[in-house]
Amino acid sequence: MSRLVFASALFLISHLGISSAPFRQGLIDRLGRSGYLAAYSIVAVITLGFMILSYADRPVSPYLWLPSPAHWWSTYVLVGLSFILAVGAFSTKNPTSVGQEGELGADPRGAMCITRHPFQWAVVLWAVGHMTSNGDVASLIFFGTFGLVSAFGTSLIDRRIAGEQDSVWPIFAARTSNIPFVAIATGRATLRWKDLWLPTLLGLAVFAAVFVGHGWITGIGLR
Repeated sequence: MSRLVFASALFLISHLGISSAPFRQGLIDRLGRSGYLAAYSIVAVITLGFMILSYADRPVSPYLWLPSPAHWWSTYVLVGLSFILAVGAFSTKNPTSVGQEGELGADPRGAMCITRHPFQWAVVLWAVGHMTSNGDVASLIFFGTFGLVSAFGTSLIDRRIAGEQDSVWPIFAARTSNIPFVAIATGRATLRWKDLWLPTLLGLAVFAAVFVGHGWITGIGLR
């Protein structure tokens, strides 16, 4: 268990630390933007691999709750929604994604109306869903780490882009929200089904494929 805790902490600290504004800018000044992205990717792959291997080799850990059919169905709903958001993040202009900052002036559409960080919140939903259906301490640490990195990452991304694009960021931020559905609830954004029906269908199709192939992909069959 201690190995998993260490690996998860390393993944969390390295991701949030390297992407924090002062450290990030220092690395960009030394390595250049491409060098920084390469270094970040290498660290991400290494720490992710270490965490996955530590989770795979975990000892039996105590359960905080015993999963029931209600937990499993909650997971199906949360993970299904996460796939819809993830597909939506890649199927529309996403100014908060790396390399798309130039799209800040575009009108938010589709998943961007729900949240300006659709992929990060998709990971949060995916993580919470898997925590719900497992219930053991090791799974809470493993999946919880993904959720924390993504949730805190949204604020780091906001700060970075606000500093780099200070002239257009306030306009974009005023039309969107970090927390899902806040911009819609406050009338700052309008979600149109015509912009979301295709990501919804594709997301559910991917979810169905992963559901069927989960045992082959992870070695763990679904109930």
